[in-house]
Amino acid sequence: MNELFAGIAGGLGLFIFGMWLLTENLKALATRRLRTTAARWTGNRFSALAWGALAGAITQSMSATTFIVVSILRSGLITTRGALALILGGCVGVSALVVIVTFDIKVVSLYVLGIAAAVVVTERLSKFKPVAASFLGGAFIILGLVLIKDAAAPLAEQPWFRELLEGVGDSLVLAFLVGALLTFIVQSSSAVTVFGISLAAVGLLSVDQAIMIMYGSLIGSGAILYVLSAGLTGRSRQVAMYLVGYNALICAVLVPLLYFEIHFDVPLVKAWARGLDLDLDQQLAAVYVFLCVFLLPMMFAGLGWSAALLERLWPTSAADALARPRFIHDHASVDVETSVVLVDLEQRRAMRDFSEYFDAVRRGDRIAPLRAGTRQLLSDIVEFLDDLHTLHPMHGVEDQNSLRNRQKLLAWLEDSLGVMCETLAEIDERSALGQLRTTICESVDGVLLSLVDAIESDDSVVWDLTRKLTGDRGEMMRDIRTRYLQREPPLQRLDLINVLLITNAVEETFFLFSKIENEANPASGIESHVPQT
Repeated sequence: MNELFAGIAGGLGLFIFGMWLLTENLKALATRRLRTTAARWTGNRFSALAWGALAGAITQSMSATTFIVVSILRSGLITTRGALALILGGCVGVSALVVIVTFDIKVVSLYVLGIAAAVVVTERLSKFKPVAASFLGGAFIILGLVLIKDAAAPLAEQPWFRELLEGVGDSLVLAFLVGALLTFIVQSSSAVTVFGISLAAVGLLSVDQAIMIMYGSLIGSGAILYVLSAGLTGRSRQVAMYLVGYNALICAVLVPLLYFEIHFDVPLVKAWARGLDLDLDQQLAAVYVFLCVFLLPMMFAGLGWSAALLERLWPTSAADALARPRFIHDHASVDVETSVVLVDLEQRRAMRDFSEYFDAVRRGDRIAPLRAGTRQLLSDIVEFLDDLHTLHPMHGVEDQNSLRNRQKLLAWLEDSLGVMCETLAEIDERSALGQLRTTICESVDGVLLSLVDAIESDDSVVWDLTRKLTGDRGEMMRDIRTRYLQREPPLQRLDLINVLLITNAVEETFFLFSKIENEANPASGIESHVPQT
């Protein structure tokens, strides 16, 4: 008994660890250059479908595939239609694992495990470590599913488990719900499907129940993605909800068809699979492949209609605009001088876009989506600078260093302004901190925009004014803290915490303002090295 549960627990542990290892190393491999290359490869929807299938087969997780697609979409490298085509292809690719596990590939996965592990721990092959670790994760995934599959046979010999299933009977609804719940917990429809197929292969489940577990796993997968994408907006949310709707549509069609086939004895999906000259587990794997592809032609033909509908339901948001680079692009790093100018323009644009945080506070909107978009842009700029350094390590060194220094200041400034605005957004205008909310919002935003205008100006008068505006605010913030801390009647604990967060963030923000002003001011005595545009 202990060995039985150990096999299931160990298999599940290997599977989950393999998924984590694979996903983390794929993130390391998904550099800006690779995303740009992938965008070129997915220039039309047919190639996007093919590359989506490859991505799904590699990641074996539609959640991971979806967020990779969202990252490419946020960077403005592909259109919404292209992203939806990638998602459709991914749905086909993830079915590959279910098919593979029905064959005896344990020996192959062990060889892959040994070779990949040797590469990971060898210092001389360190440059191949992310690729090898990805293969290592894939081997763990397969071995984990093989362990889960092998545990089904001894489980069938346990009287208590057979009695449990007999008590359940042939309930298809319960099988559907179990499939959805297990998928939501395990976060993989493939793993739950393999387990259901294994139980059916040893006679513990009927073929109908195994199929219903597959259908339920799609709903569970959609539920996971719905929860994980709750913080997304605009086009990112569109992509996630497209997959949720696609899974629901598959079940809305196939579940009634299964009942129709059972009760009216009409040969449909189950009859087709049972008619294949294959073992039972492979026949059920064929059902899983079918449910992943049977609606694909219709959905593929209707990509334009789907994109239009999603745009109406979840319109393009300000976060989408913030995340999309406007100046840096995939060919810019060929020429150092041009690249430096473009990065400079992108950084200035990022600074001006910080003002969107304060606009969101005024409107009462959430700050988190805007921060996600801005961070995506800042990440793209860093990756662009990394590519530039790789291609031209000895050219424009001072210019590149100056841009990198400014990029660090922008990252710190984003963090400071983000904390400040998120705190301000939580304060009711009619509360005891309402006046502080308005004052900080308007004054800091005004100084920010003045600094941006000064960076784009050569006027010494403008710079003199900007230097005064970006001066130290430590004493002023201490006075504000003292006034609110000694207020009668005393403020509530949450209000006091908000006062501390806001005033500390303001002090840090103005410190960074002064650093940026000192770095960019042509009269500061410090040469910027960044060409004026």
